[in-house]
Amino acid sequence: MAILDPRVLELIETLVAARLDWLAFELIEGIRLGRLPDEPEEALAAARQSVRSNAQPKARGEPHVLLEEPKPIPADEQVEWAAAYVEERLDAALEQLQASLETLDFIVEATIERQDPQDVPTQASGKTDQDVTLVLLDLEGERKSSRDDVAGARDNFSTLHAALAEWTTRARGQATT
Repeated sequence: MAILDPRVLELIETLVAARLDWLAFELIEGIRLGRLPDEPEEALAAARQSVRSNAQPKARGEPHVLLEEPKPIPADEQVEWAAAYVEERLDAALEQLQASLETLDFIVEATIERQDPQDVPTQASGKTDQDVTLVLLDLEGERKSSRDDVAGARDNFSTLHAALAEWTTRARGQATT
């Protein structure tokens, strides 16, 4: 288990301030666990073949795991790892949010098609005037996300990338304590 590099705390505090506590926790846990080893290519190929052929694997004695132990992330590599992890997870979260909004759009459009067409205001494209907005309620209030929010976040992703690169460079220049 790796010890958290103090230089990563600034990024964690920034994530918490931005209400991305979930990502801060994931980041801490990822550093704590270390780099997980990849499964051997032969095992992955055998699993793919088993799934494709819909075959049940035959048990041979006691089950055992041959994976190596996770490797700790050294303190001098944690800054780069953390920046890359945050960027990858936010990108994945935006993709998932976009997919959720598209699914909700599909559901709403299917529901509207069953209603009386005169009761639903439409644009020239045939879609409804109302855009789907995802609203989550928690103890801190509500969080809204729409298609425009996702597009805006995507547009600003290069700014995030630049800010993470700047933080990485600045943190690398600091001595670890």
